Amino acid sequence: MHSQLLPPSLALLLTACASVPNTPAHAPRITPPNRLDAAAANDAAITGTDRWWTAWGDPALDVLVEKSLEANADIRAAKAHVAAARALVTVAESALYPTVAANGTAWASQSDVGIDDKWQAMLPSLSGNSGSGYLVGLGATWEADLFGGRHADAEMARALSESTARTADGVRLMVAADVVENYQQLQGLRRRLDVLDRSEATASRLVDYAAARQRTGAATAADVTRARNGLEALRASRPALTSLVDARKRRLAVLAGDVPEQAPDMVASATFETPDAPTGQLPSDILDRRPDVAARSWLVNARAARLKSLKADLLPRFAIHFLGQNGHIELGGLPGYGGTGGLVGLSASMPLFNAGRLQASVKAGDAELEAALANYDQAMLSALEEVESAYGFRAGLDERLAGLIRTSDMARRRADQLAILYDAGRTQLGDVLQARLDALSDEDKMEQTRIAQGTATVQLYRALGGGW
Repeated sequence: MHSQLLPPSLALLLTACASVPNTPAHAPRITPPNRLDAAAANDAAITGTDRWWTAWGDPALDVLVEKSLEANADIRAAKAHVAAARALVTVAESALYPTVAANGTAWASQSDVGIDDKWQAMLPSLSGNSGSGYLVGLGATWEADLFGGRHADAEMARALSESTARTADGVRLMVAADVVENYQQLQGLRRRLDVLDRSEATASRLVDYAAARQRTGAATAADVTRARNGLEALRASRPALTSLVDARKRRLAVLAGDVPEQAPDMVASATFETPDAPTGQLPSDILDRRPDVAARSWLVNARAARLKSLKADLLPRFAIHFLGQNGHIELGGLPGYGGTGGLVGLSASMPLFNAGRLQASVKAGDAELEAALANYDQAMLSALEEVESAYGFRAGLDERLAGLIRTSDMARRRADQLAILYDAGRTQLGDVLQARLDALSDEDKMEQTRIAQGTATVQLYRALGGGW
């Protein structure tokens, strides 16, 4: 009777001896607002963010983004990290099931045993004989997870796997945004080179005109020098623009998984236009969509599961063991012997003294959970800040571009009006050419602002967390 009562009595004793530190409840401190400050975000019309790069309406860009999402090295590495994290889930979940192992041994021996004469008559068969034998068995162990420690380990592995997957989504988002940003800058730089070509042609005509007037005495050498300085300044700006074009090409090649020397020779797009800012975006939807925020959220779950596992380490552990074996031994001159046997047992363990290591681990896990929550709160705040700032940058550039368009239109009208006056003999050709140069300068400023506007739009879609 005493032996039957021992296991449950031992379990109750070990449980009574357990001392688990109390830890405070944890929860995020940030509550997302109901709406954003940006006017465009609160528009009733909802702009889709899946495949957002198609809003530029450029098939070549669509092909380049899709290729980069398939071949980019960073994305491939992120996929490998996800595969590794998911494999570790299987490792953690395996602790919930029995561990079964088979073993076996076989042997043979040859001996030459010398025996005293007085024993020779009694045991003649032991002199110079061999022996053999085998032993096979099956063992199993299963730990009963009464307090949920191993389940918590599996939950932590699953949460870490999901966090890694969301991080991989963030890599896809960054690669797509990087492709669109470099592509739209490349198109804008090409438009600026076109403006530069026309500006150089006009400045060259102005130099010829000033030189002709100098020969007739109507202009001075200083007038010619000033015209030539303007032309040389335009020519000096070309190398920087062409270098930027080549840099964008090389970047696009690397993003698509190619070597920089194989940069694509993409043609200029005459219809490439920056789309309107996305509308109808709610803070709650943005935070749900942002991969970095989701990754932080899963890390919180992982730390919470880790804390639960650490607390379970302070509690008793119970395991069931089984061992079954079959064997046979045979020695020359003696009868062989063998048979089967089995053993089933229940074990229990309880940490009694570890110099405070387990309790300190619980406190460390509690602090790690608090840090994960703080990082999650910061991720939400940063996401909302990025969205608001991106909307603000885009709105400011929209206003600047509208003003430059008006200025450029007025400059072109002035040049056209001077050309009419020149045809009527009421002004000089130099005034017309200078007005053309002024108009082209305003057009270049307009193209620079369009590039900045496109970059701000990419940053906005990136902040919204779309396209992965």
